[in-house]
Amino acid sequence: MQLLLIKINALDANPEYALLGKKQKEDRFTPGDWKKVRSLMRGRRVLLIIPNDDVVLTSIKIPSKNKKQLLQAIPFALEENLAEDIEDLHFSIHQDNPENDTNVAVINHNKLESYISLLKTNGITAHFVLPQVLTQVINSESWSLLETQIETQGQIQNNIEDNSHSTDTSVSVRLNDFYGFSCDSSLLEIFIQQIENDKPKQIITNIATQDLPEELQEYPLEALDPNKIYYHSVDNALALNLLTGFISQKQQSGIDWKIWRAPLVIASLLIATWVGILGWQNTMLQKQRTQLDRSINSLFTSTFPGGRIVDPAQQMSSKLTQLKKNTGTTVSSPLPLISGISPLLKEYKDLALSEIRYKENKLQIIVESPSLTRLETFKKDAIKKSNLAVEISSSTTTADKVKATLLISPLKLSKLDLERA
Repeated sequence: MQLLLIKINALDANPEYALLGKKQKEDRFTPGDWKKVRSLMRGRRVLLIIPNDDVVLTSIKIPSKNKKQLLQAIPFALEENLAEDIEDLHFSIHQDNPENDTNVAVINHNKLESYISLLKTNGITAHFVLPQVLTQVINSESWSLLETQIETQGQIQNNIEDNSHSTDTSVSVRLNDFYGFSCDSSLLEIFIQQIENDKPKQIITNIATQDLPEELQEYPLEALDPNKIYYHSVDNALALNLLTGFISQKQQSGIDWKIWRAPLVIASLLIATWVGILGWQNTMLQKQRTQLDRSINSLFTSTFPGGRIVDPAQQMSSKLTQLKKNTGTTVSSPLPLISGISPLLKEYKDLALSEIRYKENKLQIIVESPSLTRLETFKKDAIKKSNLAVEISSSTTTADKVKATLLISPLKLSKLDLERA
């Protein structure tokens, strides 16, 4: 397969392009314009590479071989770890073996549609869409760490506009064919400590050894060329194509219902038959329920002797819930919460982060602040900018600072709530 790779860093940025195929195993990205990129389309499939910040990569274990069932179940399974409503998101999945985790890529529906529209405006149709991290060089049993510089503009302070520019660094980490993440360089060590994957035998990176997290410095290093791309590193990742199952709003509104008239009539007849069957089944279920209630009463009495029976089914459920709490619960990954709050921590340079923990789906961080007022401002900005809830669990005030424990969790607010915040 011959590929035309188009990389864009923003919707208003000029594209970069590269060419790959079974015979052309590697290439370098070249800056260009849309006219030049369009001239290279013939005979090639188009892969659009978009910024890492627009895509969430994760994995989850759901024992099912049915892809339709997976697509229905995965959004709800991941809902607590996502900052946006699942109705606004598009999910792409890849499962090579039902016994393994299912790889998942998540993107805002409107954001993906904006990228597709940008290409169509310039006469290009994309066949694949991937985040940049899944195109980084990767070899068997290796990790790939790519450090890039991000230029930021000064902010307005005390009614004085600061036109200065500063440079921050970001690191994108690819752990295998389908999983990776990006974070601020200052938070890389925290992210690495959270990784539960098998450790690599080699690190491919453009970061100097002394600048790597201490636990990665012991591995053999191979130099990474940020501008180079390899066919073998891209080919496998195409299975997690973000365009799989994606339907744009225009396509949804352009359905011709005439062609669906006959199937809808048949569906109506089937539904009527189904309702009749349900009526008969309901009668049978009522009899079964009476017998089941008797069994539950007997089971509750034998399991918890001496207890007063009010609602045996509910009482049994409460007892089981209490037992489950006593045996511990399984928590999900803290990486989405860390990724969400880290840009805000970077902005609040006067907050000093001293410790970070994760428990019961909440991120617990200990910070030092100049004042409680500064922490309240941080809470409001977390709602507006990161869609995260921040709770001050405890605080200790001294003469010149406040040491506080903050609990951070996903937040879902209406537009009215955001305006009030």
